[in-house]
Amino acid sequence: MIAYHLLFQDPVHFGLEGIGQEAVEQAFRSDSLWGAVLQKWFLLFDDTPEQLCTNTPFSISSCFPFINGVRFFPLPMGALDAVIEDAARHKAIEGMPGVKEWRKVRYVAEPLFRKALKEKLLPADVSLDQVFPMAIYEKNNITGATFQQHEQRPRIMTDQMNGGVSESAFFYCTDQFFGDSAGLFFLARFDGDAVREKFEAALMLLGDCGIGADRSIGRGGFVFFSQSVDFPAPTAPAAWLTLSLYHPTRDEVQQGVLTAGRYSLIKRSGPGGGFHVSRFRRSDCWMLEEGAVIPFHAQGDAPCVLKQSEFIPHNIYRNGGAFCIPLQEGLHND
Repeated sequence: MIAYHLLFQDPVHFGLEGIGQEAVEQAFRSDSLWGAVLQKWFLLFDDTPEQLCTNTPFSISSCFPFINGVRFFPLPMGALDAVIEDAARHKAIEGMPGVKEWRKVRYVAEPLFRKALKEKLLPADVSLDQVFPMAIYEKNNITGATFQQHEQRPRIMTDQMNGGVSESAFFYCTDQFFGDSAGLFFLARFDGDAVREKFEAALMLLGDCGIGADRSIGRGGFVFFSQSVDFPAPTAPAAWLTLSLYHPTRDEVQQGVLTAGRYSLIKRSGPGGGFHVSRFRRSDCWMLEEGAVIPFHAQGDAPCVLKQSEFIPHNIYRNGGAFCIPLQEGLHND
């Protein structure tokens, strides 16, 4: 598999749906990245949207942090149980992170992540510079460099027909700035070298156009470089870890992926991302978050969230394909 590292030349805005534009996510989810890449793919190559969306010849993970050359991966669900239990026993010790701080840890450095792929539980003496973010470090200054800083700027919505504004059109928007040695990365697999060439062409165009919101005012531009990466492949995996959002198929639900796995759920929603459909709201879709531990190698699917109509040129899909890697030890409850 290939790891693509995104270096941002401009601020970004990875917004969360809600009131205003203040709330942001630190990373970029796999369904949003998939949709952004395919939009540029359709501009460059003469492929049918219906076929490419329902039978995508590549799979990608969500975007995760990298700082000072160190990649941070999502934790397998339950891997920090021993650490949390130890923190609960020593909660009276001043200066040590408590249960609440450990529960907020979302990512671990690659060396610790590789250890988690082999062991059921991480040891209780996990070093703080191996986890991200540790809540007691307000500036996320974990590895000697700042990962991301936020800055709110006032904005006002104007009527494009007459240039008028109103008091209710004033709002704040949060800009996200990456540190000099920080950015995001994601993993990808391809059905052949020709697919990879097309993907990288679309990704290069996407870097020129930007990802996230406010691209029309210069947000989200990036350059990228790639590296090959491999993880251990046990002959008989005990479970599988998802590194992307995952929408199970009906057959996978019947096989027990929701009853035998450990996971958290997230609702994905919002308007369409294409030029012709941005005024239409997509159907809400519940998915398993990154870091889910499931009992078998899942595939997932891409549910249709907007039907083709006289105003919508083709069906709109949200990617829920599972990007999985094997675990040597299962973390689900026996």
